[in-house]
Amino acid sequence: MADKSSPKQVALAKRCTDAGLAYFRFDHRGCGESGGSFEKDTTLENRVMDLVAAVGTIHGILGKSLPVGLFGSSLGGTVCLMASSEIAPFAVVTLAAPVRSGFIRIPEDSPESLTQETLGNKLSFDIAATMESIDHILVIHGSDDETVAVENASWIYRHARDPKALLILKNADHRISDKGDQKRFMENATKWFSDCYSSRFE
Repeated sequence: MADKSSPKQVALAKRCTDAGLAYFRFDHRGCGESGGSFEKDTTLENRVMDLVAAVGTIHGILGKSLPVGLFGSSLGGTVCLMASSEIAPFAVVTLAAPVRSGFIRIPEDSPESLTQETLGNKLSFDIAATMESIDHILVIHGSDDETVAVENASWIYRHARDPKALLILKNADHRISDKGDQKRFMENATKWFSDCYSSRFE
């Protein structure tokens, strides 16, 4: 339900640009300033298509040789993992990403339409088969995540290829509400992108 103006996205974008890394934020269809209907258009397949199109836009402007890293939280993390085979990112960072839709516990304050769609299998997915092709990934998760169990992070890390890293934020919730946890998340994500870029292109 988040959009490109969420505090987490804005803060991470600033931290990355301060480190010399361009950061492109966009709204999926049905979210924020993008057209479409959240209720009708929110599927994993549509979001993967949106991400691939966003990267295509960047390459169309700056050239196809431009290295691209991917960051996504929650369902956005799943989208990044699914799109990686087509985009071939130089690095991936996921935050609280679910491997299977059955592992998601919908928050009580979610729109009724989202609950109905999830229960109706509109958002049904299982990305386990994609993990063996993922590398250069940093997996971040809160140990007390109430929406996506922390076991998802352990599974992703275990099945991804090297190089990879796992950061479990002790006592952190799904939204990483604690300021200290937010700082650790952003520091580690930015460093991962910088280190992966340096190791591959410098």
